[in-house]
Amino acid sequence: MSTDNKTAENGLMPSLETIFMGDSIINDDLVFERYADEKKLLYFVVAGNYEQALLIWDRAPKEPSYYADLIARVPGDHDRLLRNLAWILNSTLRVTLLFTHVPVNYVHIVATHFGMMIEQIPVELLVNQQLFHNMLEVYCHAAKEFGNRQYSKTVEKITNYILSNLQTELTLNQIAQVFNFSPAYINRLLKKETGFSTIQYIKKQRISLAKILLHFDDMAVADIASIVGYPDSAYFCRVFKQTEHVSPLQYKAQNKEH
Repeated sequence: MSTDNKTAENGLMPSLETIFMGDSIINDDLVFERYADEKKLLYFVVAGNYEQALLIWDRAPKEPSYYADLIARVPGDHDRLLRNLAWILNSTLRVTLLFTHVPVNYVHIVATHFGMMIEQIPVELLVNQQLFHNMLEVYCHAAKEFGNRQYSKTVEKITNYILSNLQTELTLNQIAQVFNFSPAYINRLLKKETGFSTIQYIKKQRISLAKILLHFDDMAVADIASIVGYPDSAYFCRVFKQTEHVSPLQYKAQNKEH
């Protein structure tokens, strides 16, 4: 007898046969309904449409039969079921955004942060759907903010370098040295394809990343300022308000009202 079958017989893990026989995988129309819902959900996330994505998520059935395959993995542990469901959603949204033009750096930051939250937050925030809603909100915002970003290979390399080094003191001369181009040439390339000079583009991306991070319920403004390259949080707040016409805290509050 295989180790897997022995484990299954001891009640530690259901065998694949048990899952099939218990209708945990093949469960009439519920499986098709769930996958159809997931397909619609991902469509709206890629489109950056949080309202429709939230509608799909909230109207999905919450009874156990809808998640029978997940329950079979951790029978009798509802808390673990919810955390597993959150992991699945986070992983699915992360992979989905990788097929869009959202910078990989931003996808990684979002996915990693949610990964830590899933294991650390009180289970009540999963029971009341707060974390699930926050995940959809952040991923939709990232897709909406960057979904149409398409550059040439050279500009993509330059912008990816900038996005990977937002925490550092980026300058036009430094970037030009990295790519062995003249500063004037770097500026022309970025201006032509992004509509911004190098310095303007760096500032725009720092604020764009800050806006994504401000969607997180648990991140302080000072921490966000540091992550996006502004060690002085007061200066960050001034730059943010000049760009967005509201303070970071006001932006965060307005976002929660929608």
